[in-house]
Amino acid sequence: MFFLIQFLILVVLFSAQTTFLEKISIVGITPDLALIFVVFCGINFKGSRGIGMGFTVGLVQDCLSGGLLGVNTLSKSLISFFFSTLKDKLIVEGMFPIFLFTIAASLLDGIIFYLVLVTLFKGEVPGSFLFSSLPIYAIYNGCVGPVLFYFLDLNKKWVIRKFPNPYLRQS
Repeated sequence: MFFLIQFLILVVLFSAQTTFLEKISIVGITPDLALIFVVFCGINFKGSRGIGMGFTVGLVQDCLSGGLLGVNTLSKSLISFFFSTLKDKLIVEGMFPIFLFTIAASLLDGIIFYLVLVTLFKGEVPGSFLFSSLPIYAIYNGCVGPVLFYFLDLNKKWVIRKFPNPYLRQS
């Protein structure tokens, strides 16, 4: 049941990201709800299950995007690994830490995309990507992150209450 609920959450997030959020983009940049979900999973899932969820979300996002295959899988896996590894050492309570962690994850996601495109694929990325688009992307994700974390946390509490499971960290 737990995995079915997570699958439904992913369907809703990907649907919102590709339809509704296109309408409220800032300079053509939309928040990455999948990235915020990966950060949430990395922090709230026990053991390495957050890493598995990051890999899965990245793979699904790669398959749905039609762009470079593997970039989202790599970046989401690394981000979920980072937060899964450091979840016991970080305090992730409140809006400000979530805001900062989401910005950090967004910057890491953008830098991984940039490095993969430039080094492995010998592509050219405009200089405006690193200096204007990436900060807007990170701040936009940082603003959306606490709101999405709130709803995901409500869902986590509901899942724990209705379907006790060994996959979520009890905090």
